[in-house]
Amino acid sequence: MALMPSVSKASIIGGTHDFSSGTNGYATYKYGGSTTTYVNPCQICHIPHKAPDAGISGAPLWNHHASLNSSYVTYDHGNSATFNALGLSASLGSSVACLSCHDGSMAVNQSYSAAYPSANGNSTSNSVAYYAPTFAIETMVPGTEPANGAFVSASGAGPYLGRTDLTHMHPIGVSYSAAVLVDNTLQPLPAAGSVFAQMLKGPNKTVECASCHDIHGTIGASGTISHDLIVDLNNAQLCETCHKQ
Repeated sequence: MALMPSVSKASIIGGTHDFSSGTNGYATYKYGGSTTTYVNPCQICHIPHKAPDAGISGAPLWNHHASLNSSYVTYDHGNSATFNALGLSASLGSSVACLSCHDGSMAVNQSYSAAYPSANGNSTSNSVAYYAPTFAIETMVPGTEPANGAFVSASGAGPYLGRTDLTHMHPIGVSYSAAVLVDNTLQPLPAAGSVFAQMLKGPNKTVECASCHDIHGTIGASGTISHDLIVDLNNAQLCETCHKQ
């Protein structure tokens, strides 16, 4: 199967994670204490100066607040004979950056250094927090989330702490290079530089959120396909990138 990249806009600008547009939220920043404003779609996630230590989030020059959840329960291997037979374990890598928004615990417009969500560059108590749809299942008893006025939106939604159950999602944080040694239903390790190779992350070639989704729109078909998918889901193309079935 050919995994050739399609024509792409090769940019996060105008994509689903460009929060400088009025449709996706807002991210117009003030420069210091002045009244000068600027639009920077990158700054929701990255900051060139005074970023926290990389180890905090595992992402480069990360500007977004880390998740309020400290750990996650990954794919339900208890019901998967294949997963159990492989003896695989998951240790989340770059996916923790995605989960800082997508576990529902932290507002999209919450930077790591601000006490409150940023609204058009202001960090004030009346800024409205925006929460992304959460993929994780809430393991706490509904209604027991701690009250935290700093992170509650005007509609009263969020934060949804304790949404740490990822057992109903495709496994993430799993080493593909380890899995392929014991599972003959997986495709062989890809050639360096291929789209498939770019989908496997880090020295252990792990499967992460970014193995299927590229929010920057620079890998494979991600610039033109819905959900920023690197390979088109139609006709099982995405699934068969890794799986032979």
